[in-house]
Amino acid sequence: MKANKVVLGVAAALLSPLVVGLNASAWGPSDRPTFTMQEPATYAVFNSITDNSAVGDERDFVRVEEKNSGRAYANNIEIEAGKQYEVYIYYHNDASKTFNDRAHNYAGVARDVRVSSIFPLELTAGEKGTISGTIMASNTNPTSVWDEAYVTAKEDTTLHYVEGSAKIYNNWGVNGSVLSTNLFSEMGTFIGLNNLDGVILGCDEYSGQIVYTIQTKAVDNPDVPPTPEDPDDPEVPEVPKELPSTGPAEIVLAVVLILVVAAGIFYWVKTHNAVKKATKKARGRK
Repeated sequence: MKANKVVLGVAAALLSPLVVGLNASAWGPSDRPTFTMQEPATYAVFNSITDNSAVGDERDFVRVEEKNSGRAYANNIEIEAGKQYEVYIYYHNDASKTFNDRAHNYAGVARDVRVSSIFPLELTAGEKGTISGTIMASNTNPTSVWDEAYVTAKEDTTLHYVEGSAKIYNNWGVNGSVLSTNLFSEMGTFIGLNNLDGVILGCDEYSGQIVYTIQTKAVDNPDVPPTPEDPDDPEVPEVPKELPSTGPAEIVLAVVLILVVAAGIFYWVKTHNAVKKATKKARGRK
């Protein structure tokens, strides 16, 4: 499985009628034994039946399509920025129902079943990215199986997991449950029937789907920064070329000038009053 520029994530939705069998792309292990609906396995094993009526060849169990497009999930699509896409992961323990009981030592019951998925974080225009899914268990043979689907970016695009979109759908108690954020770890998250406890019995009635949503976004071109609008030129105060000298001599001169002006004003006022008083007396004599 390729993991270049990727993030882990899974989710679920019961959408088998929209899934069509396509040629398998990159499943593994490629040398594992295969079975048919008429001749299922006698032990716990995942996604190894080649004629499943719902999905066709179960080894091709990871597919992708634009959300709500109405089209069947596919192995290879082109994606555009600003849209949502769903990753579909089908799981089925291929053991015959006969081997689920005590008489057969529960050989058909898969335990510690977990699912994980990987998708690209970013793609450049024309770049092809890998979306992969893995189903793991502690007692199956093989202990893990995987498959891949592909997306090609129409433009520079980033891909983001839509929080809370990861759900499991089956005909049991956990139907519609949001899966743990352990989906985003290499170990994956537990799935189950009535509880998310990692127990999946053999037979197609215990199968289900996991689907998660990816949101795509356009990548801004860092080489062409946006041109800001030119703001009005702010008024710049005029700065004098030389500041007035304020040394000690200049200060003394300023004080002297102030005293002279004050003395002149005082002398004028005194003289003016004296003249006014003399004039008044002279008028009184007349």
